[in-house]
Amino acid sequence: PGIHILHGVSVDVVAGQVRCVLGPNGTGKSTLLKVLFGFLPPSQGEVCAGGDPLDGVAPHQMGARGVVYLPQRPSVFPYLSVEVNLRLGAWTFRRDRARVRAAIGAAYERFPILAEKRGQNAGTLSGGQQRQLEIARALLNNPAVFLIDEPTTSIEPRIGARIYALIRDLADTGKAVLLVDQNIRGALDVADYVYVLRTGTMFAEGVRAEFT
Repeated sequence: PGIHILHGVSVDVVAGQVRCVLGPNGTGKSTLLKVLFGFLPPSQGEVCAGGDPLDGVAPHQMGARGVVYLPQRPSVFPYLSVEVNLRLGAWTFRRDRARVRAAIGAAYERFPILAEKRGQNAGTLSGGQQRQLEIARALLNNPAVFLIDEPTTSIEPRIGARIYALIRDLADTGKAVLLVDQNIRGALDVADYVYVLRTGTMFAEGVRAEFT
């Protein structure tokens, strides 16, 4: 029957909020995101977005449901330019050239470092810059929900602070963010609500003030 990693775990993702899942390695944090995004089927319970069930929806179909997933490891195409990476994010409306130009222009305005490096291969960017590219690419389709796994792994603290500021900005502009993290201080700086996992079960949850 297989091994069950999560037991009775329930989380809500709310528009305009960063909700954070904390816990040490091996507690099921990343597994939770994979279940929510359709990589792993839940053995019990269900996953819903906007009241609509997502059971059986494949990961490549999640974007059409307004849900995007940023994994712990960089997901950029390293041998393609920043510009091409962004254009791939606009693939679903690629025939609308005016919309593509406007969307990419807005991305460059929001992320000036990407405009500066638009002709460089994405693999030559720093870890923090690649994270910005991932967020910019995801935003092209105006998703409602961001599932983000360990966004500052192997990124120096100064740059990591910028990434957390971007995550906070996503929520402040109406997105729903579920952030999985081991960086407790960084996550608590931007979180509205906190879940704490321990060995696959919900150990504690509450508003940020209860954890600071």
